[in-house]
Amino acid sequence: MKECAKRRARCERHILADAMAWFEPAVDAEPRHRAASWARRRSICRPLVLGIVIFTTGLATLGSGRAADCPQLPPPYDGPIFDANVQTWTADVQGLLAAAPRAGVKHVALFANSNAAGAEGVAAVLAAAREHPDLVVAGAPKIGFIRGGDLPADFVSATLSGIAEGTYKFVGEILYTHGDKPDHPPTRQGEIYVDPLAPGTTRLLEGLRDRNAPLLTHWEAWAWDRDRPRFDRLYSSWPQQRFVLPSLAYGSPDKADAILSAHQNLWGILSRLVDGRFRFVDPAKAAKLGPVMFDDCGALTAEWRAVLLKHVDRLMYGSDDYATQRVGWESYPGIIKKYRAIAGQLPGEVARKISWDNAAALYGTR
Repeated sequence: MKECAKRRARCERHILADAMAWFEPAVDAEPRHRAASWARRRSICRPLVLGIVIFTTGLATLGSGRAADCPQLPPPYDGPIFDANVQTWTADVQGLLAAAPRAGVKHVALFANSNAAGAEGVAAVLAAAREHPDLVVAGAPKIGFIRGGDLPADFVSATLSGIAEGTYKFVGEILYTHGDKPDHPPTRQGEIYVDPLAPGTTRLLEGLRDRNAPLLTHWEAWAWDRDRPRFDRLYSSWPQQRFVLPSLAYGSPDKADAILSAHQNLWGILSRLVDGRFRFVDPAKAAKLGPVMFDDCGALTAEWRAVLLKHVDRLMYGSDDYATQRVGWESYPGIIKKYRAIAGQLPGEVARKISWDNAAALYGTR
């Protein structure tokens, strides 16, 4: 137990150091946000540091840092992976194209953040899909943080045009609910909110009718009582549309089970729940999120295991990794390694479906 405590302390020191590095204003943020001082960002985010430790201390247990008194885990999953959710905030995707095959990732569903990456980033994704069709499936770009509570008309038009022409195979992540994170510009309200029942989303879905293009809908469990009824209505109103929920809304196992059980046209992406890479500025929001999928020894918890087994036909893995002007693709192999450690604890057929089969079917690559 003493050895375990020592390892945990070392891990927390590294996490704290990394966390404070995240609080520097992003160089690819909008100019008015870049002008915010480092001291102000630090003061806003300092209360979250302990929350970051709570949600991410377990990361070390998935690798070589496991304590000596932890039981031996099964071998990692060594099969193919379809990364169902990758985005780029720059025009540089070459690092991903090199890292993915080395990590055993055979396909990536890739889209650009057009607000951060600009037209060059969008063009880079499309070029990667043309030049590496056996690796890259291109999605319509996200537009980052949407102001005004509804999808902009030009975004809807451009997305529908790209889908109709076959340029894009899916609609990249739309941030409907996004609580402030320490590595993103802070908002006055503490969140970005887009009403999923507003006219913009209705117009988008009308245009996607019969297009067979999955739509990634990002919302978060801290606002469950507000958002769950509206997304219930959205998903049930468009039964022919295939929706995708990244990170399962950062929810608990019971919330993940509830939303997946209610809607057979909804697929879930495990992503950050697998490795703990989620963090919120507001501790009150963080307290309402679900637990990560592993315990202190890196073992898949019984509650999450039950969800994965029950919904095995509509769950996928996605790294939700992204590169910015400051951070490249260096972390990608390690993120995939952490997922393989979790997937290795599942029955082989289940691991294969979540890692590969379901995404290949959804994105139409098999």
